[in-house]
Amino acid sequence: MRRNDLVQHPLNLAIDAINRGNQENALVFTRQIWEEGRPLHDLYGDMAGLFCTYIADKLGEEAVEDAWRFVGEQLWRPLLMYIKDNGGTKALVDIYAAFLRSHGHDFYVEQDDEKTVFVMKYCASGGRMIKEGKNDNSNRHSVNIGTTRKKYPWGFNMEGLSYYCVHTPLWMDILPREWGWDVFKSEFGRQFDELGNPVDEPCKATIYHKPRS
Repeated sequence: MRRNDLVQHPLNLAIDAINRGNQENALVFTRQIWEEGRPLHDLYGDMAGLFCTYIADKLGEEAVEDAWRFVGEQLWRPLLMYIKDNGGTKALVDIYAAFLRSHGHDFYVEQDDEKTVFVMKYCASGGRMIKEGKNDNSNRHSVNIGTTRKKYPWGFNMEGLSYYCVHTPLWMDILPREWGWDVFKSEFGRQFDELGNPVDEPCKATIYHKPRS
């Protein structure tokens, strides 16, 4: 027996419900679009952190920088340079906001003539891992994503930073500066305490409207 019901994407079901004038079902399917993607989103984030943990265990944690640099060169650099050449920092602000929305962050934005600042009260990737106790400096979860043992420029110059979060200072600050488009400044905030309770320590990302290099 063919199960056609299992291949129906909630987006198509929501559109069909809208066309039929069924607002109640449309709202149900709209919410389902979001909820279906969250487990996979979280799985891939945890997977990235655990890949880096394995690399650190086998090659030393300095190799975590090498790994994120490799991925950044392959994936992030072409995209960032395309944005630079097609819209510049104005487009970057819009695209970065879309990234945060798609992650599911809780954030707000402040803007002046010089810069746009994204203040992330809840980061649905690295912050979520802290909340759930999935880093190795917590004993609240069976998953143990590695954290920096020493202070590195590529780790916000702090000990205890998740190997997942390492991509932020590299991809936002260090690599774009090396590539000749110094427009970011990122700041780490833990967002949650050791027990997973929220604290008023947000992450921040600043995009300067006029590149500093």
